[in-house]
Amino acid sequence: LYKYKTGTDEMVDRVELGLFPATMQISNATGLIYVVNFNLHGGHDEISTVSIVDPDEMIEIDRVETGIMPHGSRLLNNGLKHYSVAMMSGKLYEIDAMTMELKRTLSTAPNKMNDHSGHNMKQMKMDKMGHKMPPEKPTWVYPHPNDKLLYVVNNGTDNVVEIDVEKWSIVRTFRTDKAPYNCEVSSDGKYLVVTYKGAAKTGIWDLKTGKEIAKLKNSRKVTHGVVISPDSRYAFVSVEGIGKEPGAVEVIDLHNLKKVAVAEIGKQAGGLTFWKMEN
Repeated sequence: LYKYKTGTDEMVDRVELGLFPATMQISNATGLIYVVNFNLHGGHDEISTVSIVDPDEMIEIDRVETGIMPHGSRLLNNGLKHYSVAMMSGKLYEIDAMTMELKRTLSTAPNKMNDHSGHNMKQMKMDKMGHKMPPEKPTWVYPHPNDKLLYVVNNGTDNVVEIDVEKWSIVRTFRTDKAPYNCEVSSDGKYLVVTYKGAAKTGIWDLKTGKEIAKLKNSRKVTHGVVISPDSRYAFVSVEGIGKEPGAVEVIDLHNLKKVAVAEIGKQAGGLTFWKMEN
């Protein structure tokens, strides 16, 4: 993990983590950075970890074991709980940000009663083929602004599940287009925006009704990340591009449900974040 000074781009310090660190975030409660170690080339039975780093001293102060190939991770808005999903374990993991202890785990497989995603059929096919690995392959988790709900993207079974944090159970399942990858909820709690990596599209969902209200085709073939502006007006989507093709950031107006701008950037555009807004 590298630390840079903004303004001058000066590299200040670095710290060694686990293999293939992926997503990270700083807790509002502890001020520490939580980084999942994806362990891309590890075996399908090799448990991985979450590194917890002091950003001032740039020291790894703990490393918590979770699942196999953890990818997406996010903290509650209050910073007290850290959530991550492991692709090859098919589970959601909850870490207490204060005690740094793994508290709870949950399968991301939709419940049979509320599953409209075709998961059960896919599971039957997997079972017949002798697969032991869960087919969900969750890639992302994101909290609702009220910190009472979590949204987990199941890349392998084409759905997003809504999880009640207190009950620790799946309450709704949203069937998506092919290979959903990342998601984010607007700060007003109205919209869930999901990137469909396999379909090269972006879906916009109304969380009150649970319906997809728009699905927009992206300018490149590999849709990746999404971040929503603090005023809940615009979604910014990164699209990787293939080969020599440049990556892009596309801007979607969530009020009019239309794409309003495209900025071409470097190749393999992936994760992105929002810096700030000024009037």
